[in-house]
Amino acid sequence: MITRVFKIGAALVAPLTCAANAADWEPLPPLPEPNGGFACGVQGHSIVVVGGTNWEGGKKNWLNFIRHFDTHTLKWRSEFDAKIPGGPLAYGVLCQGNDVEVTVLGGTDGEKSHPESLLIDSIKTSQGWKIRGLTERVVLSAGGQVSGRRLIVGGMKDAANLSEIGKSMHEIVYIDKPRQDRHLQAVPLADYPGKPFAVAASAVVGDELFVFGGMNYDATTSTPVNSVEAYAFSPAKNTWRALKSLAVANRGIVALALDDQHIYLAGGYTTDFTADAMIYDVKADSYRKAKPLPYAAMVGLVKLDGFVYCLGGEDKQKSRTDKFFRIPVAELK
Repeated sequence: MITRVFKIGAALVAPLTCAANAADWEPLPPLPEPNGGFACGVQGHSIVVVGGTNWEGGKKNWLNFIRHFDTHTLKWRSEFDAKIPGGPLAYGVLCQGNDVEVTVLGGTDGEKSHPESLLIDSIKTSQGWKIRGLTERVVLSAGGQVSGRRLIVGGMKDAANLSEIGKSMHEIVYIDKPRQDRHLQAVPLADYPGKPFAVAASAVVGDELFVFGGMNYDATTSTPVNSVEAYAFSPAKNTWRALKSLAVANRGIVALALDDQHIYLAGGYTTDFTADAMIYDVKADSYRKAKPLPYAAMVGLVKLDGFVYCLGGEDKQKSRTDKFFRIPVAELK
């Protein structure tokens, strides 16, 4: 996540094993570089990592690589490395389409926000699209793809200006006009019913988008405040419904749907970076303690072929990690 935010609010390679103990996270080859704030998704039997940030010698670097990890060979496929069209990108929203299509909405290059869509539709092909009608508050937003509909909600224009946090919801649609005027359009939907937020967790289960925690802004103290709020959005009905709140306020927590009933919520920042995790039961609207992450950080999580993969992340102020682990999905339920 963006270090400037956390500074204001909180003063803010292991060897491979053939088969890890069933109850343990299995270490994998580290990321090609320490990374946090990236988008990660699935393409076939590969995990794709898009952009991100890291630190070197006290300097923050904005990354413009697209990396691929082959889950069959357990190797990073450097021959498929590509550059992001338009330059570095971090803190965008991942919308997972089919098993070869990954879309990243919004984000920033460190200097300006990007109200754009990046489509990665094969291992070697990517394309950037401008989105008409989308606000510039697209940094550290939440969102996802629900029943083929790409959604983005909340976020901020600039992490250095906490007062510009938003709560608007948009659907991103393709406008099929004559070739020279084809474009993406942001269609406003019902605003998030809680406080304006950024750095929240989001996951898709069934026909709803679930949003947990995040960061609000306290105008009286000019500081960020961690949130316990949780809501689910139905694009078909264009309505939000309240969920049971988190027990502990958390920003940077990450959500991953394990199946059609359970969402794994892990990591983030409470009073410090944490590895704590819980399972949210969609049908019961309840939380229970779950197996923690293998390290404390704001990580990336991906589910593929019966495993949950835990990648990189921000593990302390002005730091990113290249750690990489996996665990069978069944061990997290």
